Amino acid sequence: MTFFVYISGRLLLLKYINIKNFVSKLLLIIVIFTYDSTISFSNDEIVDLKIRKEELTKEANAGNSQSQYMLGRLALETKTPPDHSTAVYWFRIASESNHIESQEMLGALLFSGLGVPPNPKEAAIWWYKAAMAGSSKSQASLGVLYALGSGVPKNAIEAYKWLTISAMSGNEAARIQRDDSIALQMTANEIREAQKKVEALIKKIKK
Repeated sequence: MTFFVYISGRLLLLKYINIKNFVSKLLLIIVIFTYDSTISFSNDEIVDLKIRKEELTKEANAGNSQSQYMLGRLALETKTPPDHSTAVYWFRIASESNHIESQEMLGALLFSGLGVPPNPKEAAIWWYKAAMAGSSKSQASLGVLYALGSGVPKNAIEAYKWLTISAMSGNEAARIQRDDSIALQMTANEIREAQKKVEALIKKIKK
């Protein structure tokens, strides 16, 4: 199985994992999540990026989670190579204030081992928080972790559940992974059980 993690269009991780007992024995491509947009600034902001960073830093140090998130994104998108350690620092602080996008990004960096040692178990924790807050990207990412048994116990029913919930929000990659991989490894009873879990969990997820 081939896994890709993208942040702002940049490839962060390429990991090959053998699928045991997979009917077709083929390699499968999973996009954990893709960010479609990059940070945009007006012309004045581009010219005064240093000043803007100083302003964001002041706001971030005062506890503004959106500014903390923006500093994390800037560390990735305005430096060559990206400053992953600084990004992790700001995303973690913002995540502790329940900033969903920061939780998504922190999970990706923890899973990828960029800026920090790889830690799929902690990635699962942050992705779960974001998933319960309605993040379809984190829901799909949890589904992938359960499919792999990375950071969480390997569980096809849980994988199917999270991928389904993500697909219900329009995540086409999650639907494809569920239908073309996970479902093929499950019995009819397991799929029915997963569907019941979806019905129960979806009531608890924030809209």
